[in-house]
Formats: sequence, C-alpha cells, structure tokens
Amino acid sequence: MSDTQQNALPHKKTIIASTLAIILEWYSFSIFGFYALILSKLFFPFANETTAILSTFLIFALSFLFRPLGSVIIASIGDRVGRKSAFILTVILMTFPTVLIGLLPTYESLGIAATVLLIILRIAQALSVGGERSATLSLFTELAPSNLKGLYGSMSLFGTTTGILLASAVCGLVSSSMPQEDLIAWGWRIPFLLGALTGIAGLFLRKIVEESEIFRNLITSGKVSKSPLKESLMKHWRPVLIILSATIMFAVSFYLIFVYIITFGIRFGDMPLPQILNINTINLALITLLIPLGAYFSDRVGRKPALIIGCAGMIFVGIFFFNIFAGESLTNKIIIQLTGGIFMVIFAGAFAPFMVESFPTRVRMSGISLGNVIGFSVFGGSAPLVASYLIFNTGNINAPGIYLSICSVISLIAVLTIKETFKNKLG
Repeated sequence: MSDTQQNALPHKKTIIASTLAIILEWYSFSIFGFYALILSKLFFPFANETTAILSTFLIFALSFLFRPLGSVIIASIGDRVGRKSAFILTVILMTFPTVLIGLLPTYESLGIAATVLLIILRIAQALSVGGERSATLSLFTELAPSNLKGLYGSMSLFGTTTGILLASAVCGLVSSSMPQEDLIAWGWRIPFLLGALTGIAGLFLRKIVEESEIFRNLITSGKVSKSPLKESLMKHWRPVLIILSATIMFAVSFYLIFVYIITFGIRFGDMPLPQILNINTINLALITLLIPLGAYFSDRVGRKPALIIGCAGMIFVGIFFFNIFAGESLTNKIIIQLTGGIFMVIFAGAFAPFMVESFPTRVRMSGISLGNVIGFSVFGGSAPLVASYLIFNTGNINAPGIYLSICSVISLIAVLTIKETFKNKLG
C-alpha cells in the first residue's frame, strides 16, 4: 500500500468525525434563533410583543459580540498548540450552556433572574462556538490535496449548515407534534436538552481527529508564532480587512434569509410556525447538498469569479426578498429563499478556501478569526435585530431587503480588489 493510500483513511476519518461534531455544535447554537418568539414570551413577558421580540434578538446579537472573544482566544491556542486541540475545546464547551438553557426556569418562576441567566448562557454558547470556524477551516484545508482545497474546506460550512438545518428540522418536528400550549409550557426545552450529544461527540473527537501535517511541520521547524493575533494585525492587515468586508454580505444574508425569516414569516407573511420551519428546513437541505458543488466550482474556475457572482446575485435577491415573503404565493416564497441560498453557496464555496489561502500557517486561525468571525459576529448577529428595528421604525417591510442589498454592494467592492488565490500553495 502506498503512502498516499495509507494517509487517506485517517484524513477521511478526521473529516467525517469533525463534520459530525460541527453539525451537533451548530445545532445547539441555532435553536435559540428558531424559537425566538417562544423565548420572548417566556423570558420577556413584562414587555409588549414588539419590545419582547426586539429584546430576544438583542440577546441574539449580544451573544455574537462575544464570539470574537472566544474566537481570538481559541484561535491563539490553535496557532500555538494545534487545530485539533482548539476544535475539540469548542465542541465540548458548547454542551453545558445548551443543556442548561433547556433546564432554565422561566420568568414566571424565577423573575428577572431567569432573563439574566438566559443572557449569560447564550453568551457562553457564543464563546464556545467562536473558535470553531477558523479551527475547522484551517484543519480541513490543510489536509486537502492542492487541487481540492475548496471541496475539503467546504465541509466546515457543510457541517455548519447541516447543524442549522438539523435545528430547524427538530424545532419544526417538536412544534408540529404537540399543541401550542404544550410547546410553550415545556416542549421548547426538548431541542436544547438534545444538545447533550455535542459533548459526547467531543469525547470521540479526541481519539479520531488528527493534526494536519502542515501544522506538525510548523511545530518541528520551531517557527510557531509567539503572538499570532498581533502578527496578523501588523503583517497581514490587508487580507484581514478584505475578509471582514466580504463577510458582511454572507453574514447578513444567512441570518436574514434562514433565521430572521422565521419571525418575519409569522408576523408579516401570515405563516404558522410549523409551516415556515418546514419550508426553511427543506431549502436549507437543498442548499446544503449544493455546498460541495459550489466549492468544487471554485476549485475549477477560481475563487474570485465565484465570490463576485455570489455578491452580485445577492444584491438583486435583497431587492425582492421580503416583499415576496409578505405576499400570498407560497411557491414564490420557496423560490426566492432557495435562490438566495444558491448565491450564498456559490459565494461560500469559494470564500472558505480563499480565507485559508490568504494567511501563512503560523497565523492562519488568528487571521481568519479577526476577519471572518468578527465580521460574522457584528453583522450576522445583529441582522435580525436590525431587520426588526428597521421595520418597526420605517413601516417598510422590505427595509431589511434594502439593508441586505447595501451590505452585498460593500462585499462586492471588497472582492473586486482581491488577487486570485486558488493556485497558491499553503505555507
């Protein structure tokens, strides 16, 4: 058996096991967004409906602001100790706050303390998930053959999207299987309690996941950065800035089109919760299946063309998206959400490897964290809050779509300035 054949199986095990762990981690993190309306009633009953929803999405946004803190800490560990250690840490730490949210007494039982505890636990989730993106992107792409870096790197996004899909499916199933009063009384806890599986996955990862050869060589050479965050900012500020700007479109589009749309569909689209959750689940499933194809496309034609197509397409989707979802045609709603998802996949399939290719191994996780995770945290986490605020203050239900289009223009300008990287050798 050749060396290549011998090395293939461990890499496959690492990719499969790590992807499964990502799925469970993002499942745990995503439940909050899908049950935002229920949580607003249980933990903010002292406010009117609009204020309660805004308060819930404020927690959603606030938790994202803590993701960069978790990200830079874990990224520093990953650049100095290893991608494997950083990734396993994020998976295990997600378990505790998720399960505790499922056990948390509501405002009716505990008063304002319940609201405060919900905020703390959501922040804890954000800290743990913060470093996952840079760890898995670096690990997967460093393991990849030179001509398939996009395809391998896409498994990180595939796991993320599948986890969100799983959360949507479980929340939809639970919501459909019981009366509304039971769902509000206790049924909402079930998806959170199932998050205990994340910890079990983390324990298995310790035995299965292997460190990338590129990082092992860095350790052997003694060239590990003593301060990867500082080095990223001082020597690699340009790719950090480009990645931050390009992230805006992807972050805002994802959280508007597949998370906030649950609340919007109920309030303005006259859609019951089970229906909008099921539509969301189906479209998420379809675009998840397309992620490897989008990544492979960037391996063939390059990162820059795919990034441009994704940004340009999302500009037009934003113009029409929310007006269509406020209309009566269910078919049109499904089509516009799927169309937005396809442009996201084209963009993301190129963006994942582009980020890895933009930094040297010694600061790779830190560079990605400073650009992508901060961008996602600030703009993605705040997207539902901004959307709710814009509609409330302007009275225009398509205001979030205009916001999405503007964000897409900013990202398009950023990707137009980049140099092609898909033939770059990782070093």
